[in-house]
Amino acid sequence: MKEKRQSQSDPLEWLSRKLETLKMKDYIIKIEKEFDRNELYQAHTWTAIKLIILMWWLTVYSRIVPRHFHNYWYIDLLSSSGANFIQETKDIILGSPLLSYLVPYKQFKHHFFVEINSRRKSTLDRMLKLFNFSNYDTIQGDCNKEIYTIPLQVIDNYFCFIDCEGLDVRWTTLERLLSNRGDILLVFQTAEINRVFGKGKKQGVSQALDGFCGGDWWKLCSDVQELLEKYMHKLKYKANELRKYPNFVDYIRVKGQGYFYYDVFLICKKGPYIRAWLNLKRTLENLQDKHIKAALEICKGNQTTLSDFIKKQSKLNNFL
Repeated sequence: MKEKRQSQSDPLEWLSRKLETLKMKDYIIKIEKEFDRNELYQAHTWTAIKLIILMWWLTVYSRIVPRHFHNYWYIDLLSSSGANFIQETKDIILGSPLLSYLVPYKQFKHHFFVEINSRRKSTLDRMLKLFNFSNYDTIQGDCNKEIYTIPLQVIDNYFCFIDCEGLDVRWTTLERLLSNRGDILLVFQTAEINRVFGKGKKQGVSQALDGFCGGDWWKLCSDVQELLEKYMHKLKYKANELRKYPNFVDYIRVKGQGYFYYDVFLICKKGPYIRAWLNLKRTLENLQDKHIKAALEICKGNQTTLSDFIKKQSKLNNFL
């Protein structure tokens, strides 16, 4: 009986069962029939890893937060078109807006999707209607401006996903989010930021980095890793200062092909559930190319690879 309770409390086992019953392939087949592939976001194989991180924390969040809060919302500041076309393999996989409906244990009360590109926003609108999703607003515009139109003050708690392509989100946007209670997953495009960082150091100026970092302190960093570490400490300091309670800030490094890599930050209230994040981190940071392929198979709806991908490392002790 104890083993059964642990199985129910383990978010990875629950997510495994959820994905097995979700029939992701059925959604993908409908998208293939209704949309041209050029309408979808043009992504790469390593996109699957950040989507697995998203699904993982959606699972953890939706098992915990509804027990303590009534009005919890999902916010996607760079939502794109709703699905991804993987250029290397020609596969279609679901994007974060659809996963925000399909994965959670308890459904969000409302969803906000912000997308600056009018064509992508139009595609997302059609996709949400195709699957009869409800309780959402889609907003076309710059997330750094539109964040002020989202009524955070009336939300008890939120889950915010920020899937940056580069330095899309300004520090002021994060401050706005950190002023309220919620969890943030932020994709830190380390390789792209490194390119801008190198150019900025050479020229002695970068307005893009100033906006992203919330000042020109990045000039004192010797390399992009130091910038990342200082950015993480700044996130934690600001979250603690604004929220008046201890916060947990950490990142998982995802390695792509060649020298490409990115990091995914989690900002949330400090608690025992962060063991779920640390457990996932231990698994993902040891991935090899073959595991990237396995992750893509999971996102395509081929669940037979899931047990191999996680290597049965995620037995947690009733932290939920």
